[in-house]
Amino acid sequence: MDAENQNETQRERWIAEAAFFDSEEYSEGLLPAITVQRYLELKKPWSPAEYPYSCLGNIEGKRILEIGCGDGGKSIILGLKGARVLGIDISPRAIDIANKRAVLHGVADRVKFICTPLELYAESEKEPFDIIYGSAVLHHLLPVLDSVLVNLKKLATQRTIFLFTEPVSMWQWLRTFRLMLPIPTHGTPDERPLNPSDIAIIFRHLPNLHMRFFGFALRIVMRVLPRNYETCSGLVRFVYDAAARFDNILLNVPGLQGLGSTVTLDGPLGTANPTPLKST
Repeated sequence: MDAENQNETQRERWIAEAAFFDSEEYSEGLLPAITVQRYLELKKPWSPAEYPYSCLGNIEGKRILEIGCGDGGKSIILGLKGARVLGIDISPRAIDIANKRAVLHGVADRVKFICTPLELYAESEKEPFDIIYGSAVLHHLLPVLDSVLVNLKKLATQRTIFLFTEPVSMWQWLRTFRLMLPIPTHGTPDERPLNPSDIAIIFRHLPNLHMRFFGFALRIVMRVLPRNYETCSGLVRFVYDAAARFDNILLNVPGLQGLGSTVTLDGPLGTANPTPLKST
């Protein structure tokens, strides 16, 4: 494919992705106080929701890039924890909501949002980030995963910490079984969980990442119980916590990681990392 056709294909992908994500449902207004408290305190770092934040440790004054920031909730949490955050997303509607929420939370001075494809941002930005973070974004970019990682490394130094949380399907037979169930799937046309080939691409660019799997028992529980953890009853939260602790045991057994439905990958770009990560 010549450069002109390649650029046109890229533009068409950006337009399609922006239209898709503009149509998504986003949270607006203030984050619930109980949610903010949970992520500031991190009392359950073994849970898949809190674990990514716990990997980062003290982020006071750190410069963070969140890719695929959506409505800005995670960037705002990072800002409330003392970081300087830039969130980028391809959806104009999501960015508009995120900017308004940053103002409501009083962090607009240190949490900014811009609407841009990652590729264009990487071409213009020169100052590197201390942390590059993405939650459930890489699996939307599988056709261009290799080039996305190349662009992300342009925004990093050897000490930059990368942190991704993604849906994953390490065993093809399990993915086939999942698609046979009468549970609808929803997403962009090229979207699917990361598989071992995708993980290999990530490690080719970021060989120092550590993987931790989540979401076997917890995934089942989430299908039958209310999903808003912070506002659930104490009994429901107990069931969620028990499932998460069971998964921590099960998915650390060699050979059983393929049962996990999500993975968190974290680690430095290079070997220079004076402050060890908290991941285990």
